[in-house]
Amino acid sequence: MLNKIYLALLAVAVLVMAFFTYYCWSWLQSIGVPRDTAANYEYFAELSWFFLWISAPVLLVIGNVILWISRHAWAMWVAAAYFAVFVLLKGFWLDPSFAVFRRSSGLPEDSFTLGPFAAVVLCFVAAGIVFFDQFIISRFVEKMHPARPKLHEEVPAAEND
Repeated sequence: MLNKIYLALLAVAVLVMAFFTYYCWSWLQSIGVPRDTAANYEYFAELSWFFLWISAPVLLVIGNVILWISRHAWAMWVAAAYFAVFVLLKGFWLDPSFAVFRRSSGLPEDSFTLGPFAAVVLCFVAAGIVFFDQFIISRFVEKMHPARPKLHEEVPAAEND
């Protein structure tokens, strides 16, 4: 049941982030006033960052629960992949497109943009966090629920010399 809840939340998070990503890109295709276009792009880009920074940890926490209960870490790594995909989309596609839009419109470059190098570094940091989180949770599970000893230990038959 918990796996289904996780997958439903993941689907909702992916759909919302896909909407924000598309909507930000569609603002860059606008033929309106460049200042208004840039302001609307920045507003929705910040909103998407906020949603990503909330949804990825929520998915990671549910992944921790799945790891605790079922001893499978797949959900934690799916949360990391979700985070990485949208960070890389922003770093390699949206922010460079926004920089080109500002230059072509003659707007000043006064806002922060995530570059490709920073996006890759952020993905590695997120993967490191997930790795150490998985390590810590796995150790806690082993301490809380140690493996049960076998009642009848099989003794290997003695070899005849």
